[in-house]
Amino acid sequence: MQWHKGLKGTLLTHKFVKGENLNDFESTAVNDSISQYRQRLVDISWFMRSLSELIARMANKEDKCTGRFHSLPSMELTLRAN
Repeated sequence: MQWHKGLKGTLLTHKFVKGENLNDFESTAVNDSISQYRQRLVDISWFMRSLSELIARMANKEDKCTGRFHSLPSMELTLRAN
């Protein structure tokens, strides 16, 4: 439930959250996903990655552009390399 508050999840995890019936294979896959999500929820690097992605998406929306978000220092390095 917490994972879906901030991130998309998978078709199977959405099915699980809705309380739909899962076969054995689907249940195993969901349990594996849940274990992975729990590890990521307490991992600071995943938190920072998710936060950076959110900020990049907001900046891209504000600038009306698509693609990866580049901070000024990385843009300077790119310009110097060219």
